[in-house]
Amino acid sequence: MLGFLMAAALAATTPAPAQAASPPASPTTVPANLPPPPVNLLPVGGDEPLRFLERPSASALAQAYPKGPASVGMSGRAVIHCGVGANGWLTRCQATEELPAGLGFGGAAASLGRYFRLDPASEAATQTAIDVPIGFATSALESEVLVAGPWLAAPTFSQVAAVYPDIGGGTAGVVVLHCALDHDGRLRACKTLYAKPTDRNFDAAALKLSRFFRMRIDPGRFKGGQPLATNVTLRLAAPFGDEAKEKKIAAPSWLTGLDPTAVTKMFPSEATAKGLTSGLGYADCVVGADGALADCRPAGGEPADLGFSEAAVKAAGAIRLSPWTDDGGPVDGAPVRVPVRFTRAAK
Repeated sequence: MLGFLMAAALAATTPAPAQAASPPASPTTVPANLPPPPVNLLPVGGDEPLRFLERPSASALAQAYPKGPASVGMSGRAVIHCGVGANGWLTRCQATEELPAGLGFGGAAASLGRYFRLDPASEAATQTAIDVPIGFATSALESEVLVAGPWLAAPTFSQVAAVYPDIGGGTAGVVVLHCALDHDGRLRACKTLYAKPTDRNFDAAALKLSRFFRMRIDPGRFKGGQPLATNVTLRLAAPFGDEAKEKKIAAPSWLTGLDPTAVTKMFPSEATAKGLTSGLGYADCVVGADGALADCRPAGGEPADLGFSEAAVKAAGAIRLSPWTDDGGPVDGAPVRVPVRFTRAAK
């Protein structure tokens, strides 16, 4: 018997920009001034919890859960962008993000928006629109299913290419594995929950890659003695296609974020001398196999020529991407552009 779990929590007044994959000449932009995501927290979003007076009922949640994923115990998440109507009711909800893509989680989340009513006394109720991250998870009685990631280790582009099926036909396969978790975060006893296409051996290829994953887990999750498991999404691109050759990445996430105090200390002296209290610097970097950023170089600043891009290069050396993206792909060798916002107190 599968039990349904849905959570909706954190809000922002405007939707987060989409993370678009780009060729090496235009690296993927990954905002740096964000805290690293909490370990195994569903959902992850903005800065303050939403306060709801009304939420979807258990039956509404069960009816909205996409039937295919629910039948095989697959979890997912989505972000909906909603207007705030009279008395705090959410209106005109539309999905702006869903993972895994194409399995109905976005539409399911959007359909639930009409059931939410904000506390009219809360700050969020004063906004014209908010973003609501919604997580869907099924948990079997014998184990607790954690949200996948963040990852300490994951397959590389070359390892994914090495297992691409001979009969793959140049298409990109998507596989979701359900795996037990060891105390060190490694995966074991994996089985296929979902594979598309179904007739090209992508499921077998994904199983070969499972040994390369290692997930960061709060040790306290094991104290109750209940076995832990997770569902891992893998997108297997053809090694001879543009996606793999150009090492395009989408939906990257941070394993280690920036320390705001350290960033403040990096504020350029040139900008301070001109009386500025904020600025934006860009650094172009290459992602290592462990998610660390290397070979960073200045890529402009706003305002220009005041040291913000050089400061961004220094900041980039302290942060680390998850070595596996939220949409199921490697990151090693991928070019990324890191924008870093610098601020200081006015004197």
